[in-house]
Amino acid sequence: MVHRHPTPEELALRAARRTRMSRALRTTLLGVCALLWLSGALWLLLDLWFPEHNEFGSLPNPWEAPLLRLHGLVAVAAVFLFGWVAAGHIPVRWRQGMNRPSGLWLLGFAGILVLSGYALYYTTAQLHAAAALVHEWLGLAALIAALAHWRRSGAR
Repeated sequence: MVHRHPTPEELALRAARRTRMSRALRTTLLGVCALLWLSGALWLLLDLWFPEHNEFGSLPNPWEAPLLRLHGLVAVAAVFLFGWVAAGHIPVRWRQGMNRPSGLWLLGFAGILVLSGYALYYTTAQLHAAAALVHEWLGLAALIAALAHWRRSGAR
């Protein structure tokens, strides 16, 4: 029996299959990110367009505080998962030259969102207001970056 050596294309395909994110990790990551985005977007919607009113003026919507607590809790899980992915998925895919632009955009968005979210807890006045704007706008736009990266990966 003659042993045939695989072609470079076959080797690349095998390497991509071996390094593909597991279904469980991908599902967990997508679920956590979806819950993170939805809780943040819903909070923003309530904050901007559905405040409560009483005889003294506007008050935060009563659902804002629970949503922020949920958002913060899910953010901890998201940071953990992004660290996990950064340790395994990113170096392998980088060497393979796969999805670099969309991956860098996604990584940049995630990094700035983590820093601006942290700033929302520990800053006041103008710095807090700037962090809030950055976090809100990038948070909304992060969905586009995530979908672009997911679409380019071929994982449908």
